[in-house]
Amino acid sequence: MILKHYLFYLILLLTLMGSNQISAQEQAGGKDYALKADFLFRFVDYVYWKNYSKEQTFKIAILEESPITTSLLKATKNKKIDIKEYKTLKEIRSCHILFIPYNCTTPIETILSNFSGKPVLIVTEHNGDGKKGAHMNFVLMENKLKFEVNLKAINKAGIGISSFLLQHAIIVQ
Repeated sequence: MILKHYLFYLILLLTLMGSNQISAQEQAGGKDYALKADFLFRFVDYVYWKNYSKEQTFKIAILEESPITTSLLKATKNKKIDIKEYKTLKEIRSCHILFIPYNCTTPIETILSNFSGKPVLIVTEHNGDGKKGAHMNFVLMENKLKFEVNLKAINKAGIGISSFLLQHAIIVQ
């Protein structure tokens, strides 16, 4: 009987720990969003888009709500950058970077097919999205924020990326 109670509490504890992964990711992500925003701004200097000149307003779209929006807006002072959250994929007309938060309800496959062949850098923060075809994907490794780059997907989109940025990336296929 005692063993049954012990097993019940152990299973309950493991279940609660497993269901708490998202909130743990949210809490860790909240601290990292200022850093992720800095990364996105640095990507602008090392990624090359067709038909974009520095005189144009640079556009960053965020699909659905994300804490990164606040961090991006704080960091855009005195810059020609337009940042906007969109509720649905259909609302996004044009952008240079599309940020997909980890809790986005639109499947990554749908997003990728919608922007197939368009010079839009798709940046995600969900494990496995880099291998699925996202151009760049933020990952947490050894408690450090890093980013994956899918060169095949970037080349298909007609986007160029500097070798300097690639030196700091985790290359995925």
